[in-house]
Amino acid sequence: MNYQLLIRDDQVIYDGHIIHNRFAYKLLRNQVIPQGNIVAFRAPMHVEASGMIDLEDVLNNDFIYSKDAINFCWEIPHLEAFGAVAFQRLLNTQIANILYGIIQKPIEVNGDDLIVHDEFTGSDNQVHSKGKCSVSITYVKNGAALGHTGINIDAGNKAPGFAYSTKLTDEQAVLFMQKVIDVFHYMTENIFVATTKIIA
Repeated sequence: MNYQLLIRDDQVIYDGHIIHNRFAYKLLRNQVIPQGNIVAFRAPMHVEASGMIDLEDVLNNDFIYSKDAINFCWEIPHLEAFGAVAFQRLLNTQIANILYGIIQKPIEVNGDDLIVHDEFTGSDNQVHSKGKCSVSITYVKNGAALGHTGINIDAGNKAPGFAYSTKLTDEQAVLFMQKVIDVFHYMTENIFVATTKIIA
């Protein structure tokens, strides 16, 4: 797999719109893989109402903000909503395992959230014993599950006080993206193979 295609440098911000429609062919062309595709890029996150997919966030007038983040966007065909959420949580658990191996801080997966157990001072100037380093969403459109998981490198002072910054170095960020891309393709290929070996 060509990481030059999967780790992008042409996405200057994550505003939510990339996953409003199927994007794999647009970004990857003949590199599209039938069982699922992922791209990763480092960029700020700033998602306002027009980019939101999560109804709870829209109703609460919440927004997503991160000064510097790793963004993973994926597209998997032939999943319905339950399967999309199940895959999102499986992938986020793997992301947590990979991130733990890099930052060496305990990470709890709570639903689709990654909670790092580490004392830090948030943007609210309060000391927190743990913080949320992630945002994540998935849904189904036009026959495919579309999803995003963002991991804060530097949440910034506009983020909520509970937002945790992983402070990955440039080298760690690239390694992190490569490892998550690897595990995504291992899982989707392995799951696909498992669906072909059933004897009825």
